[in-house]
Amino acid sequence: MTGLSEPFQATSYNPSPPTAKEQADVELLLAVMDSNVDPDVALAVLRRNWGDVDKAATALLEGDTGVAPPPYGTFPPSLGQDDRNTIVGPRTPPPSKPERDSPPGVIDLTGDDDKDLSQALKASLEDHGTTFGPSNRAPDPNWAMVSSNAAIGPANEQAADVHNDDMRRAIERVRQGDCPVTLRPTQASRVCAALITHGLFFVPQVRYWISLYRPLPPQIDESEDEPIEILPPQEGIAYVVWSLVETFVNMDLARTTELNVDRALDAFDATLWSGAGEQPGDVAYHFYNKLAWAVETAMLEDLDRDKDTRLFHFRYGLSDTDAPTGPLDKRSDMSVVKVAVRGTPDANDLLSCLSLELSPIGDTGHHQVIFQPSEVVAFQLVRDGMLPSGSNHERRTFAFPNHVYLDQFLQENAKLASDKRRLQRELYAQVDELKERRRHLNWNEGRNVLNDLRSSIHYYENIAEHNDDETRKAHLQDMATKLQAILVRVEREIRILDDQIAKAQISAASVYDCPELQKHRYDLRVVLVHDGLYGRSHLYSYVKQRDKWWKIVDYSTLEVSEETVLHDPIGLHLNAGPFFLIYSRAIPEESLRPDWPENVKNSVKHNNALFFSSLPPEVANDIEDPNSPPTSPMAYAVEDPELEGEPMDLSN
Repeated sequence: MTGLSEPFQATSYNPSPPTAKEQADVELLLAVMDSNVDPDVALAVLRRNWGDVDKAATALLEGDTGVAPPPYGTFPPSLGQDDRNTIVGPRTPPPSKPERDSPPGVIDLTGDDDKDLSQALKASLEDHGTTFGPSNRAPDPNWAMVSSNAAIGPANEQAADVHNDDMRRAIERVRQGDCPVTLRPTQASRVCAALITHGLFFVPQVRYWISLYRPLPPQIDESEDEPIEILPPQEGIAYVVWSLVETFVNMDLARTTELNVDRALDAFDATLWSGAGEQPGDVAYHFYNKLAWAVETAMLEDLDRDKDTRLFHFRYGLSDTDAPTGPLDKRSDMSVVKVAVRGTPDANDLLSCLSLELSPIGDTGHHQVIFQPSEVVAFQLVRDGMLPSGSNHERRTFAFPNHVYLDQFLQENAKLASDKRRLQRELYAQVDELKERRRHLNWNEGRNVLNDLRSSIHYYENIAEHNDDETRKAHLQDMATKLQAILVRVEREIRILDDQIAKAQISAASVYDCPELQKHRYDLRVVLVHDGLYGRSHLYSYVKQRDKWWKIVDYSTLEVSEETVLHDPIGLHLNAGPFFLIYSRAIPEESLRPDWPENVKNSVKHNNALFFSSLPPEVANDIEDPNSPPTSPMAYAVEDPELEGEPMDLSN
């Protein structure tokens, strides 16, 4: 390994010299980068990523120079104990069986499924003669250990700072309460797919049905006495869904704050966000469709459930035709509705735009209806037809509610909805007529009538000269009085029109508020947002968990209010903002408790125990594991025969 000739000095990049641990981590980064990066830059990037070597290496490969400060509102990821004999790599979700070959606290960088990547990683270490063990560097008196009652000098204070830093990072690495686990891909181009995968976990129906999935067993030869072992699938749709099962179990039960999602995204053949020229909504649309189709197909084939229950795909068609029959059909089944966001005052909310998409204006008898609703429905917000910003057009945030009723779009309500739609159009026409009358009262040949009247009154009362001529003085006063009466009359007419407009708008907005059209309620679960720029931190999501909303940006989480979710103004003037919404039927989350496969739960419990053992004792002793499930008898055979029999119980 290319070493450092001398300790770092404070620079504009790094106002303080590195700790001993940081110096060792920088040497590792220089080795991995083949010394093609300045040590000061490596240290700055390492600090920008809160001491995480894996993230720092990724950032250096993506061209990060460490100049900019960490994004506002992000939280440092948690790091483990300062163990100078180990290297901590990507925190990948555990496989379907516990790893037994690695000692506690060690995650093997060279254990990747990709053989080429494995060899490359090994070479990056071996070629430089690197070994991870006790340092052979000459002793540095600044880092000598002293007894607790020794006098504290500058070196000991620095060592105490390092210890406190490690303790803080270890605490931050532990998941607190119900705070969501984040999923982080190594490649920034996969962030959109990672957010979709992450968001689906917070849809109660998806989480529940995924938890019930078990791959079909092979054909059983009744002549054989030995039990048939069911192994986790390695290919096809079953592999896709099983990878989702493993991911969701980790998100539910793992006690670390962050998981690497690369393996799952490989299984999903994740759609990439290729660059600034590609809308993330299109990426989300294709990936969600692909994943939803795979899950729905597997659910229909492998689960003993009501075949009429659809998880992702609702069946639709023209209102004057018969409903298609048969299994899933891409010609008549849809999981994502594309909603054109026009940005006009009369079409800047979800339901108004959705009405235009599924029920075009006009009594032709040909409009789209839903024959069979699904448990989940997603909307892609497409801004291709947005009006440009300008002096005559004020952009406003697109409005979407925390719950919607889809009854007006169902075939069974077609006639009632058509009557309501006609009434709504009449009310909106009335609003337009009233607004036009108001405009004529207030404007004449491009001039504001009220302003002109007020200016004229001010002139006659305060400016016009009468030179003590009583006749002229009376004339001026008379003119001011007449104009004042006209002003009062016009203002009264405008107030009456404003009141009529407001009432008509309220009536139009509430035209569907009747019991017959409020039986199918869907609650907002996930919102994906784009700020308008390209990069990992320029996409984020809001997810709802147990009546709390969380903002997920890269590997950071922050609890936010519902008001923040519904009115986030980000990206407003960059033709961006919320671009993907996921709703599902309104049900209490607790009514659908997941039933995870026992062997995967045991795997997560095992890995939790390994994770706890890697933490400083002061931190580990204070950890409570509320999500460690009680172990029940195994209902699913697994690959590792050591797991058969008495299940692993690490809850104590």
